[in-house]
Amino acid sequence: MRKFTALLAAAAIAIPALLPFSAYAAPDTAADTIADGEYTAAVRATLPPEGVPEIPESIVYQAYEQIAGYIADRYLDDSYTAEDIMKLGISKYLEEKGDDALIELLKAAMSQLDPYSDFYSRDEYREYTDDLNRTFYGLGIVMRQDGEYVTIDGFVEENSLAEKTGFKIGDRIVKVNGTNVIGSSLTEVRNLIIGELGTTVPVTVLRDGQEIELVGTRTAVSSSTVSVSILDGNIGYIKIGNFASGTAAEFTEAADMLKGEGVEKLILDLRNSPGGMVTAATQIASRIVPEGKVVDVKFRNAEQDYTYYSELKDPPFEIVTLVNNNTASSAEILASAIQDSGVGILMGEQTFGKAVIQSTYSLLNGMAFKLTVGQYLTRNGKEIDKIGLTPDIEVSNYKKRIDTTGYTKFNFLDPVSVGMSGNNVTAAKERLYVMNYFIGNLGNDVFNTDLEESVRDFQRDNGLVDSGVIDVPTQIKLKEVFESLETTVDVQLQEAYKHFGGDPDKLYE
Repeated sequence: MRKFTALLAAAAIAIPALLPFSAYAAPDTAADTIADGEYTAAVRATLPPEGVPEIPESIVYQAYEQIAGYIADRYLDDSYTAEDIMKLGISKYLEEKGDDALIELLKAAMSQLDPYSDFYSRDEYREYTDDLNRTFYGLGIVMRQDGEYVTIDGFVEENSLAEKTGFKIGDRIVKVNGTNVIGSSLTEVRNLIIGELGTTVPVTVLRDGQEIELVGTRTAVSSSTVSVSILDGNIGYIKIGNFASGTAAEFTEAADMLKGEGVEKLILDLRNSPGGMVTAATQIASRIVPEGKVVDVKFRNAEQDYTYYSELKDPPFEIVTLVNNNTASSAEILASAIQDSGVGILMGEQTFGKAVIQSTYSLLNGMAFKLTVGQYLTRNGKEIDKIGLTPDIEVSNYKKRIDTTGYTKFNFLDPVSVGMSGNNVTAAKERLYVMNYFIGNLGNDVFNTDLEESVRDFQRDNGLVDSGVIDVPTQIKLKEVFESLETTVDVQLQEAYKHFGGDPDKLYE
């Protein structure tokens, strides 16, 4: 199917006001008087010779407008306007092409408005809401790494479906959907467990020395958007990945934990946070920003304008907020409230600058569309759309070659393969893990089938024979590629830590 995005978008939003007929084409008097028998030859004479490049689609669209103008001006039935003709043609096209063409039309139409308005098919909308709410479909079990095994450590809710199915705390997972996961990592086991909502997955567990086969049903499970820790010097650190429906509650729990430990200085990391729900950002602001305005939200209809406030008398923390070029939307709302209120400073790089707000509207059969309906001004009345927030202290990270001194060395003598063990296996695992080829268990030196597949992938990507054996050429190539890697030096976090009196040398202890 040829591209027709421009055509469909124009028709979906507004067919352009058509010019008088003379603007489309001057009357062709030769064509007006041509005899019937000469018609085919005359038309053929207007076609480009073979080998001439195809007319650009923008010209084809202009031709469509011209045809519509001719029809409106000369067709026997004078009740059609040029706009009618264009709409009829597009309608017939969509009717014949079906839902896929209509979805493309709707997406094209929404994309003409701004970068954030969009149309979602049923499956796309479910994925969108799952991502917004950080929801995936798993078994609702809490897992931990326990040596060679991933062990069930709890359930996400009391009397959960997984518990009713027969899973128990302490069960060691040995197979997922027939795949042996002994020696696999938490991430690897999780990726095998999650899937489509309502589907089942067979899981074999080891309990009291016996293997038990269970069948779990995938349900909606929310994952965390907030992480928290206490750095040396009793300095709090909270990172918000995105702003979802449960983020404010997660943040409150993290902040309460820090206050309970006597923490008064907080590094709030909003770097690479794309935003999300406005209410999540304003609720968090009301817990750490002193009383006053948080943000003004402006709509097309001024009667709908709304201001979010904080009524907090005594802010619990002195804050350094880390931001960068990917800090956007709701993350910028929170960052601006902290900066404008004076409860903290911004450190890092200029933020993204997305100060417009979208609403999502449900349609039939699970479809939906997202439309930009408002914009916001910061606490001090600043417009930051397409501008962003300027940090109080500008700091940039940089990259450097990875430090390889702490990694296990290859001996460049002994090839190793499945079933073997030793330092060469450990050295390969460490390097393949950092390079995102291997996601298995680093806690042993056993060469399992997961490592073999990772080795094959690396060999294929680097022009080696994909034998799956860590032979001497593969060891040499692993060393070369690994030593060429660059790692990011997080100067921004180091400077935030130093701002509160921390010693950067102790930051990662």
